[in-house]
Amino acid sequence: MIRNAGGWKRAILAPLVLLLVTSLGCNSYGSRLLSRDKNDKALADAHGSLPPPSRYSFRIAPYVFLSDFEIDRNKPLFQELARLRDRVYGDLHLPPTHSIVRVYLFENKERYEEFMRATYPDLPPRRAFFVQKPKPFGGSDDLLVYTYWGDRIQQDLRHELTHALLHSVIRDVPLWLDEGLAEYFELPPSEHCINASHVETLRRDLGNACQPDLDRLERMKDVRDMKSAEYREAWLWTHWMMQANPETRAVLLAYLQELRSKNNPSPLAQRLTVLVPNLNEAFKQHLDRLELPINARAVPPSTPSTPR
Repeated sequence: MIRNAGGWKRAILAPLVLLLVTSLGCNSYGSRLLSRDKNDKALADAHGSLPPPSRYSFRIAPYVFLSDFEIDRNKPLFQELARLRDRVYGDLHLPPTHSIVRVYLFENKERYEEFMRATYPDLPPRRAFFVQKPKPFGGSDDLLVYTYWGDRIQQDLRHELTHALLHSVIRDVPLWLDEGLAEYFELPPSEHCINASHVETLRRDLGNACQPDLDRLERMKDVRDMKSAEYREAWLWTHWMMQANPETRAVLLAYLQELRSKNNPSPLAQRLTVLVPNLNEAFKQHLDRLELPINARAVPPSTPSTPR
C-alpha cells in the first residue's frame, strides 16, 4: 500500500510493504562519518540499485536522521520535531513506544528523485514519503521517511513524522483519518493546527464544490479517490473533533483506542451522530467560527496538484 505526501495514494507495490504518502527528554548524538563503501553496498542491496543517504547521522529520539551532507542538529526545526512525539501522543492519549523512525534527508531534489525512481519506480513524483515496512520475520515494522532539504522541509517532516508516530502505535489507521491527523499536526503549535489555505478554500467552496460527507470519507479505501477537497474536509473534521468540545474529542480518542485493539471498530460518523445529530451543520458552524491566527501562513494545500 502507498500513501505519499501531497497527493497520497494507496496501491499494492510489493508484498509486506506499506508506504504512506507525508519530545521531552531529547536524546541527541553527534554526527558521525560512516564507512561509505560497506554501508552503501548493504543499503543498496536493501533498497535497490541506489543507496539512501548514509554519510552522516544523528539521533533526536525517536528519530534517526541520515544524510549525505552535514546538518546542524541544533536547528530550531529539530528541536520542534523532538517535541512533536509528545504532542501527538499526548493530544491523542496514545502510549509512547520505543520505535525508531529513520529519516533519510537528501541534499537536493534531483538526488532524491533519482533514488525514488530507482527504488520505487511505480510511485508518482512527490516531495516526501513515509514507508511502513513489516520485517519478514516479525517484530516491529520499519518506519522510514524519505524527503529532500527544500523550502517546505518543516511542513513535510511534521506531516510524514505524524504518520510514522501514529503507525508506531496503531498499525492500520483509516485513510481519511490518517491524512486528517497528519494535516492537523503538520503546522507548528503557534498556528493552532489551523491551515489558513484550507480555511479560505473551504469557505469559498462549501455548498458548491464542497459538500461535507463523513460517511463517504470513511468508506474511502484508495487515496486516488481523494482529491484536494477531500483532504481539506478530512482536516476540518479532525480539527472539529479535536477542538469543538470535550465530547467530540472523547469520541475520537475512544475510537483511536479501539483501532489499537480491534480490526473494524464501528464508524466514527455513527458515533458522532449520536452526540451531534446534524453533523454537516456542525461542520459548517465550526468552519464559520474558526479565527485565523495573526501569524497563520497560507500553506499551499498538500494535494495531488501540489506534490510534496
